[in-house]
Amino acid sequence: MNFNFRRSLLCLVLAATSTLALANQASTHLQPGLWRFHYHSTVQMDGRTIPSMNQSAQQCITDTDPAKLPLMPKLPPNIHCTAPTLQTSTKGYHVTMSCTASEPNGMVSQLGEDFMIAPSDDGNQISFDGTVHQRITGSAMPIPAALVKISATGHHVGLCPASAH
Repeated sequence: MNFNFRRSLLCLVLAATSTLALANQASTHLQPGLWRFHYHSTVQMDGRTIPSMNQSAQQCITDTDPAKLPLMPKLPPNIHCTAPTLQTSTKGYHVTMSCTASEPNGMVSQLGEDFMIAPSDDGNQISFDGTVHQRITGSAMPIPAALVKISATGHHVGLCPASAH
């Protein structure tokens, strides 16, 4: 699998997971301020595991409801997702949903997502773990279905910079 396709796949999956956090009824509140997030993902296709990818990002959080936490940037206009289905538990919340992304070249990605999102009791950390099943159609060459495993953690690191307000 070429690097551009892997990067596009990861961007699509991570962008789609941002909608997971739009569910409501969070189990606790987060500390407002600057947060650092670390993402780890692996992709399995045709029985092979693609080398893991890691990313980090910082973000100023002002809405302290973890259910509204924008874990990734706003979804691009070519990605459309169903409303998340949410089940709360003492550990956080379990979210499932599906998304479809249409590309100008005619390729269509269909994603089925299943995640557990768990904020800490003190509101200084949050984690999520889950899987995304992806199927791509409309490609000139067949692309096998993929299973993407994603885990992420976030922690409060301090005050937001003055420029972020």
